[in-house]
Amino acid sequence: MANTAHTARRLCLAVAILTLVAMPQVSKAQVCETFSDGELHNNPSWTGDISNFRINSNCQLQLYADEAGASQLSFPYRFPVADTVEWHFWLRIGFTPTANNYAIVALVSDSADLSAATHSLSLTVTDPSNSQKNICLFQDGTPLFTYPYQPRKSNNRLRFRIRMVDRQQLLMDIDTTGDADSISFIACGSATTVHSQMPDSAYFGIQCQYTSSRAHLFFLDDIGINCSNAQPTDIKTVNPGDILVNEVLFNPKPGGADYVELYNNSDRQISLSQLRLAATDGDAVTNLYPIAAEGVIEPQSLIAVTTNVDDIRNRYTVPNPNRLLQVDAMPPYSDKSGTVAVSTIDSIVIDRLDYNEKMHSSLLSDIEGVALERRSPQRPTQEHSNWYSAASTVGYGTPTGPNSQQHEILFDDNDFKASPTLFSPDGDGYNDLLDISYNLLQCGLTANISIYNRQGITVRHLAKAMLLGCQGDFVWDGTDDNGQPCRRGTYLIVVEAYNENGARQSWRRTINLVRR
Repeated sequence: MANTAHTARRLCLAVAILTLVAMPQVSKAQVCETFSDGELHNNPSWTGDISNFRINSNCQLQLYADEAGASQLSFPYRFPVADTVEWHFWLRIGFTPTANNYAIVALVSDSADLSAATHSLSLTVTDPSNSQKNICLFQDGTPLFTYPYQPRKSNNRLRFRIRMVDRQQLLMDIDTTGDADSISFIACGSATTVHSQMPDSAYFGIQCQYTSSRAHLFFLDDIGINCSNAQPTDIKTVNPGDILVNEVLFNPKPGGADYVELYNNSDRQISLSQLRLAATDGDAVTNLYPIAAEGVIEPQSLIAVTTNVDDIRNRYTVPNPNRLLQVDAMPPYSDKSGTVAVSTIDSIVIDRLDYNEKMHSSLLSDIEGVALERRSPQRPTQEHSNWYSAASTVGYGTPTGPNSQQHEILFDDNDFKASPTLFSPDGDGYNDLLDISYNLLQCGLTANISIYNRQGITVRHLAKAMLLGCQGDFVWDGTDDNGQPCRRGTYLIVVEAYNENGARQSWRRTINLVRR
């Protein structure tokens, strides 16, 4: 089971994702299930094929059946009488879905046996009724709308946000990266429901259809059901860190426009009328530039701001055009170095990036028209290693879309250490051994640890697919895999760690081995 720090971080993530976008006094989370308690019998109480599921070390519900078949779980809840109802959940399918291997998530069912429901609202990842690779939303078996989805061969990680407004209008957003620090929801479509068929007593659940080779590859997490009886209103309090600078184009092509992308890192809607782009002189704010007189930025969502929307659309792919906002003026951003700051109307700086052109990839011969992308919202804005040039494969910029350089951070660079960097395994009792120690916030990672010589040849495998604890160490005595002493010289230590979601991260250090 995950350690306390890891569990706390998961709970914070769940609260941030699952709180409905409204004022706290009129918003209430009916259900918040992150599986962090390690059981299925309370808060909420699940029923169904419980023996075919388990809660894994990442605090996720995982199908764990012994053979091919169909399994389901569900829990009851009171369908809220509210202006807005919202469902959230994260789903991972570790293969390409087919007509024989697929998942159905029931948002609303009038039966604990989901397959026997008379009235239901459900979502299917790959429609089993045809060969199309689609995500479909159904009411009582009738498709409401279909979102085209090209699944991956493995690790289809999807995060859903589905809202029902006035008990009849359905809106669905999806994040196909599905990362824990997901910031790339895309509006998929809308439909009208038959609200009279919504039961007062409902069930939420998952159905899995699978062959034997797929019987362990369904995962569910971060479930939330929320409601509100008030329309979202302007949030007057915006705190530092609520809005983050997420991407910057400060050196456009000749004749092109700058843009700044912002990310709502809070758990609520934030009114755009409360935000300003700020010009600064040192620590002082010298001028404020409004973003919009109305509208909001949703939780865990993006907007991009520019003085020329048409120019940005012509030069870059803009997946969410309604989130690309045109303003009359922006702070002047130097092509060499400068500051991008976002503030409140009272000149309180919420986030700030001091950039320079050296933050771009050294491999680029021309950085005109190349945006700087944030790699993770969890790492500090002013940490230069948290920024990198947008990839050429996305046209060097991703306004309103997921950053090409975004990735899940498994550990910080200083979580691993190698000591001493100069060691002499000659048996004299001084620096005879190389210690590779680790102290991780995210426990339960799996790692390969290898030693390479200057020719790039692996001389020693210290660990192969080893499950790491929260802290520990490995020792190298200077011998190769055959037990023979390695020659003096420079060696490279490579730690490749990965988690159950398939996210990977590497750590590298060079050390020197000396002999008499």
